[in-house]
Amino acid sequence: SNHDTNPYYYPSERNVIPLKMRITRRRTLSVYCLALSVDWGLGFTPSAPPSVSPSFTSTDDNRRSSRSPKAITKLDTASVLTLDNDVSFRSVASPTSFSPDMTDPKVGVLLLNLGGPETGEDVEGFLYNLFADPDIIRLPPFLAPLQSLVALLISKRRAPKSREAYDSIGGGSPILQYTRAQADLMTKSLKDRYGIEAKTYIGMRYWYPFTEEALAKIRDDEINALVILPLYPQFSISTSGSSLRVLQEEFAKKSELYGPQKMFHTVIPSWYDRPGYVKSVANLIQQELDSFTPDEIEEGTSSEQPIPKHVLFSAHGVPASYIEAGDPYKAQIEDCVGRISA
Repeated sequence: SNHDTNPYYYPSERNVIPLKMRITRRRTLSVYCLALSVDWGLGFTPSAPPSVSPSFTSTDDNRRSSRSPKAITKLDTASVLTLDNDVSFRSVASPTSFSPDMTDPKVGVLLLNLGGPETGEDVEGFLYNLFADPDIIRLPPFLAPLQSLVALLISKRRAPKSREAYDSIGGGSPILQYTRAQADLMTKSLKDRYGIEAKTYIGMRYWYPFTEEALAKIRDDEINALVILPLYPQFSISTSGSSLRVLQEEFAKKSELYGPQKMFHTVIPSWYDRPGYVKSVANLIQQELDSFTPDEIEEGTSSEQPIPKHVLFSAHGVPASYIEAGDPYKAQIEDCVGRISA
């Protein structure tokens, strides 16, 4: 259906898959990830993947090697640059791992994010898309056909209150504006630091531009080496996993467009533990702690409370059933807080 006539346009609604996401423990890693993650200051060092990660890879284990790859392109050359002496990786790229038309890959970076209403008029449609996602609201199997109806009822009920909240911050969500700024800076940084000509794309899960729109642009630009980067530092089936599920569906339906002979793609499933990210968050917190005035510190100190400064970390929660099923979000949040606090 056309989104101009249907305010509840939901690109993936026609392809509802079983509620339990297909997952695997396979590692998805490439030299493209290395170049990108080093550029982000993430100090990418291969480690055990999260206990739950999407089955998202176009390479075979026998393509991996414990030695550095022989540089065959400008991209490969840039990828071996590191910021730390202990950074190492196992390559999934080699002269034989590309089809003939990929010896000089056209690199794209797909940034996945939540999305948000840009105006008050968008709020109800955004909420509908959010609650129509079975990774957000999991109905019992016998009620699954009612997902769209449940989403419609909830979105209509919650829209007025949510609209007021968005009005309090200017009338809409700034998430697209921020994500575009990130994409532009990433493109510039990859070019300036590594000489990599990479194009960036934005795929939002619940509002425009949707992931399917980003994929259309990727096809138009004939990208054949794609790094998929969810902008959620920690992995959860309800966030990164939901966005990756949409990609998995699209790739499965159109293997002639996204198969290994047409496109090499890889995923950075989480990056909360990267040194650059941890340091940047710790620095921001320290700046705020240092901003307290002597009077404020004195006011917050007493015999019962000798420590005047405290830090409260807040994060979205997920249902206990997700954690029990193996979702690593809670453990990654706790690990992230520990690293930032260290």
